[in-house]
Amino acid sequence: MKRNYFFTMLVAVLLAVAGANAQESAEFRPAELAGIWQLCHYVSEIPDVPGILKPSNTFKVLSDDGRIVNFTMIPGKDAIITGYGTYQQLTDSSYKESIEKNIHLPMLDHKDNILEFEIGDDGVMYLKYFIAKDLNGNELNTWFHETWKRVGMPAKFPEDLVR
Repeated sequence: MKRNYFFTMLVAVLLAVAGANAQESAEFRPAELAGIWQLCHYVSEIPDVPGILKPSNTFKVLSDDGRIVNFTMIPGKDAIITGYGTYQQLTDSSYKESIEKNIHLPMLDHKDNILEFEIGDDGVMYLKYFIAKDLNGNELNTWFHETWKRVGMPAKFPEDLVR
């Protein structure tokens, strides 16, 4: 009887340890999402060639504390915040933006938006997200693709930069 009890307890402990290890291996690998990202577009003079990546005047700030702010710099004028909220990584290749306010895509106000991402070796992040309906409730059912480049700090201040 004691022997059966011992083996039953041993099996229970082994199953508990195996279950805990399985849960640990199911977790995702945190990506380096935090930073300042600049929206870019591929520009080409030839229709069938993607072209070269050119920066735009729109930025995304993903902070270490889980906050997100999107802003656009208007040349010769002020910069404006176009959206803000929080973000949280969900898997190895997706994160959730919980949008509080977005003047560019107001249909996302007070909603969660799941974005699939891939970060390349060259500091470029490829985002893909789905929007089902526009602000008026019309069906869009469209995937949007964006390319963002991480903003870095050079070793020294550029001599030809006009501030």
